Amino acid sequence: MRITLDDVEYRYQVNTPFEHLALHDVNISMEPGTYTAIIGHTGSGKSTLLQHLNALLKPTKGRVFIGDRTIEAGKKKRLYGQ
Repeated sequence: MRITLDDVEYRYQVNTPFEHLALHDVNISMEPGTYTAIIGHTGSGKSTLLQHLNALLKPTKGRVFIGDRTIEAGKKKRLYGQ
């Protein structure tokens, strides 16, 4: 399945003195049947990026598309067709 991140931004602890920008304007498209490696220094945002792919984190800005699902900043997804 295709995975796309569209202008994804993520901030930890928004609206506190400890607010921290972890991802800024990330745009990635991964096609089905391909392999993608994410490398970088400690604290560069690798784990934060991966946590968006299973909705453990939601972007503070932008959208994540995984197949036919969309994870979008500021929107809640209904579960079980409710």
